[in-house]
Amino acid sequence: MDVDKDQLIEEMGLLFEKSGASKTFGRIFAYLLLAEKPKTLDEIAEDLLFSKATASLTLRQGLLIQFFEKVSLPGERKTFFKVNTESWIRATSAKMKALHEWDRLISKGLSIVPADNREATEKLQAMKDYFDFIAWYFSDINEYYERWKKGEIKPHTKQT
Repeated sequence: MDVDKDQLIEEMGLLFEKSGASKTFGRIFAYLLLAEKPKTLDEIAEDLLFSKATASLTLRQGLLIQFFEKVSLPGERKTFFKVNTESWIRATSAKMKALHEWDRLISKGLSIVPADNREATEKLQAMKDYFDFIAWYFSDINEYYERWKKGEIKPHTKQT
């Protein structure tokens, strides 16, 4: 692999780590994202200098959350792996569900805090306002994305 690819793979690993996943997961994700064709477990382990056990465990995790896909190639007996490019849509949807869960719990907190506890009420209300705004702002994101893909919306503009 060349230096630029290696650097991108390392940076992606660090970004995944900052986001709560493992650096190894991020490195495999970047490696498969940049690959010209699906890769075998052996290729992934060898190219990224992982043990086969580490690569296998990470691939299994990625398969469970559908960031990676298993594929078979005609005439090949080995299993190959590639990035599931639709994973970002699912990941964003999961984040939106988490925001709704936050909103539910914050609302519950507001309902149980005594009226004379202004400190807690103000903090909870500030959180609720923020999560309500995010939910409103992103409520039609899938529609906008589909319109953007069709060329109906130009990048860097938000239309109603």
